Amino acid sequence: MRGEPGISLKAAIAKLARVHPADTPLSDPLAILVWENVGYLIDDARRRTLFDEFKRKIGLEAHQIANAPMPVLSDIARRGGMHPQKRAERLVEIGRLAIAECDGKLAEKLHTLPLAKARALLKKFPSVGDPGADRILLFCDIAAVASVDSNGLRALVRLGFASEGKSYAQSYRSAVAALNEAGAGDGAWLKRAYTVLREHGKALCKRAAPVCEPCPLDAVCAHRPVTTA
Repeated sequence: MRGEPGISLKAAIAKLARVHPADTPLSDPLAILVWENVGYLIDDARRRTLFDEFKRKIGLEAHQIANAPMPVLSDIARRGGMHPQKRAERLVEIGRLAIAECDGKLAEKLHTLPLAKARALLKKFPSVGDPGADRILLFCDIAAVASVDSNGLRALVRLGFASEGKSYAQSYRSAVAALNEAGAGDGAWLKRAYTVLREHGKALCKRAAPVCEPCPLDAVCAHRPVTTA
């Protein structure tokens, strides 16, 4: 699928990459799971501060997470937004589940499993659905499978590279299908597409008020504002 004839998804990502800074995402599954749960609906700078504090005070090994002092854990979670107690409990559960499933060596275990079983293992962890599993599989170099977050998905739909389904899951499947077709087996490109699209959705292709004029794809975007006389 294309936003308009004449531009491919790879070309679109290349144009967006010129205006959005490169990112270096986490590449360890437990670290990613902690990152996601230290905060809820907070910006990356605040999440980074809390993640770094968690890493310093608790650690990122499974046994450290599972046995984290609850007062310390609760304090970090409280400063990370809504549902702090639930997120604190999830963090402990992440550590305990990693120990129960693979003696704490989640990354090593995932690399030994067939893709379907690796995905199934990841989805045992709290709040991990297909998007979260795909992200971990991709960024931990377990499998070159496409992933996209909600910001990137919104951008892909507006640009016309993905279809908006009746549910988020349907839209997500359309987006990852387009990405997998464009970058089949190319893990480095799929990672770049994820980070670039995420940043584009946050910085310009915003949910409520997209900033279209500075966008390098404005001229070929399939989602144009409706004008009335």
